[in-house]
Amino acid sequence: MAQSNDNLLDNFARINLGLHGIEGSYELPVSKKFVWENSLGIGMGANVNASSAEFNLDFGNLTPFLKSELKYVYNINKRESKGKNIVNNSGNYIGLQTKYSFGNSKAYHLNSTSLTEVHWGLQRSLGGNYVFDFHIGLGYLNDYNTNEGAVSPTLGLRFGYKLF
Repeated sequence: MAQSNDNLLDNFARINLGLHGIEGSYELPVSKKFVWENSLGIGMGANVNASSAEFNLDFGNLTPFLKSELKYVYNINKRESKGKNIVNNSGNYIGLQTKYSFGNSKAYHLNSTSLTEVHWGLQRSLGGNYVFDFHIGLGYLNDYNTNEGAVSPTLGLRFGYKLF
């Protein structure tokens, strides 16, 4: 349930499984329409090769990462006024996200990188403690091993379970 009539957004922790790997995250409302989400996980790595971004999910060489995202949930009030579900911060959003991947020295193609992106997304409660999150956008990948960078389309898809 929402916290109060003044702030419709919830703070909660969850574990997510998605295209980028597995992560633990915490969503914290910072205003009536903004949520700050921080995550720690392991999964997909990346590199920049000849000014082209390459993303790799190598199950034998997973890459640890940190991620921070600010989401503007622009339709939370409209969803609430129409009686639509707003549990678990369900709504459409514009996000600004930074992800730092530590790389994996065992795999030449999993470098130390940072990805900064802007995206449009949606988050929905699937009932109970289950959450679905999807986003699509554009980002810049910086490879600290090769000192190269590249612009790349971005895609995120995760299923989560709310812990508390």
